[in-house]
Amino acid sequence: MQRYTVIKGHISNYPDPIVLKKEQEVLYGKEDTQFPNWIFCKSITTNKEGWVPKQILTAPNNHGIAIVTKDYSAHELTANQGEILLCLEHLNDWTYCKTENGEIGWIPTSCLSEQ
Repeated sequence: MQRYTVIKGHISNYPDPIVLKKEQEVLYGKEDTQFPNWIFCKSITTNKEGWVPKQILTAPNNHGIAIVTKDYSAHELTANQGEILLCLEHLNDWTYCKTENGEIGWIPTSCLSEQ
């Protein structure tokens, strides 16, 4: 796993993130203009809302419902400048990381510098 240093602190904007399981249905919403390929979705089963990568969603049907193709959590990390994170995945200008305490979540890639 690649190690990154947080060069710009980040505070999570969504303390209660959407968490989805493979095959779950979501209401397919608008695409983010700042971070393309992130779709604002609403879970049909839990009514929770949040940003979901377009790559893990099927095309929406005539009712605006899409299927999630893999388990997903929108948990965002709150990280301070100087922290070291382990990269698990890069997607749409965000990086899915693990902190030294074992917390896993997303942070904007622009906040990170590769070690």
